[in-house]
Amino acid sequence: MEARQAPLRPPRGRPRDDRGSQILEFAAYFPLFLIMVAVALEVFICFVAVERAEHAARAGARVAGTQGLTGSVDTARRALPDWLDEAEITSGPRDDGGYYTEVRVDLPVAFQIADLNITITRRVDMPV
Repeated sequence: MEARQAPLRPPRGRPRDDRGSQILEFAAYFPLFLIMVAVALEVFICFVAVERAEHAARAGARVAGTQGLTGSVDTARRALPDWLDEAEITSGPRDDGGYYTEVRVDLPVAFQIADLNITITRRVDMPV
């Protein structure tokens, strides 16, 4: 007697493959990518604010060193971009006869997540 084998049947339902896995990976990593972009943007804005405050302090100190205190604060104010208008600028004489200009700016934050009260201060001293 011969043993009869059951005929091979194709598997029921769809065959399993990896179609659609890319969209799941994208959905998992996309929020992380957005967070990294937001952090990079925040760091960039902070570096630009520090650089602009330094530039404004240098411009004010240069005017104070060449023309005296008249116009040094206005020059420093004009050297700042519009988004740093609330900067506190002081200029005055030093003990050795030179002048200084100091720019204080609150850290600009694009995405308010935490209460960050960080102040950037840049001071440039100019000899006579």
